[in-house]
Amino acid sequence: MNRRKDGRWQEAVTLDNGTRKYFYGKTKAEVLRKIAEFSETKERGELFGPIADKWWNAHEPTIAYNTTKGYRPALQRAIDAFGNVPIKKIVPHDIALEIARFSTDKADKTVRTQLLVYNLIFTYAVQKGYIDFNPAREVEVPKKLKKTKRTSPSSADIKRVKESYNCTFGMFAYFALYTGLRKGELLALDWKDIDMKKREISVTKSVYHVGNQAAVKKPKTATSIACVPIPDALYSKLKPGKGLVFPNYKGEYMSGTQFNKAWQRYCNETGVTATAHQFRHAYATMLFENNIPPEEAQALLRHAQVQTTMDVYTDLREEKLKKIHSKVYSIDIE
Repeated sequence: MNRRKDGRWQEAVTLDNGTRKYFYGKTKAEVLRKIAEFSETKERGELFGPIADKWWNAHEPTIAYNTTKGYRPALQRAIDAFGNVPIKKIVPHDIALEIARFSTDKADKTVRTQLLVYNLIFTYAVQKGYIDFNPAREVEVPKKLKKTKRTSPSSADIKRVKESYNCTFGMFAYFALYTGLRKGELLALDWKDIDMKKREISVTKSVYHVGNQAAVKKPKTATSIACVPIPDALYSKLKPGKGLVFPNYKGEYMSGTQFNKAWQRYCNETGVTATAHQFRHAYATMLFENNIPPEEAQALLRHAQVQTTMDVYTDLREEKLKKIHSKVYSIDIE
């Protein structure tokens, strides 16, 4: 052990790969303690908790603000379950048991998010060399968990939207019905994004709200960037202008409160009871009923995965089948 010019003690340890790692301390005892701690950590491996925190610090800046709302509690639950366990000792059975325990009274989407976060953490750990394989990779979500039902607006609400485009904020609902754009995509829409000659809307950005303040983000996946065709029903109502299509009174992006007030005012004027997002589902229903293939509907709806579109189509088929069955029940032979 050598003493440096700055007064600290120094000791070097040769690692398995031939490189040398240096340890420093004000006393020899401090250096020896650090070497012992390093050897212990090397023997048992890194704990899950600190690696999960490292993953979050690296991953959090890359994901959308709204996504972090679901990831944060999932991360904390993962740390609560395995924080003090050496990550290389965690096996698939451990993850499967934890997912099964957690899913007892949880919705399908919540459980899938939890398993996704485990997969992201362990994938990060593999990439950084902490472990050799991802123990969550083959774990599956339990079947028959309750799912949040996608619902279309009622036929009465759709009729109200079609007849009330001249009402306060009426074109917002009209746009949602005939384009399937999300609320944030509509709030970010600029007139220069609308090509009247090509009859296309370029979806290149979206508004989200941090607290009440509006912020703009670019789509996180290439599939979220799209050109949406403008149907005749919408095209005939468009009166192109400048700036945002749905600005606040200052011509700027709407805050969360401003949007909620505008939507509520529209609902009060028209009697519409559906949420703005439900009209996106109505658009998906229109695609389904017009036999648009799932792969093409995926592009129009800007789903990152075709499976998401397939899930929507499956729900719609089941709903249509129920209606057919209800008609058959009353059929009789004369």
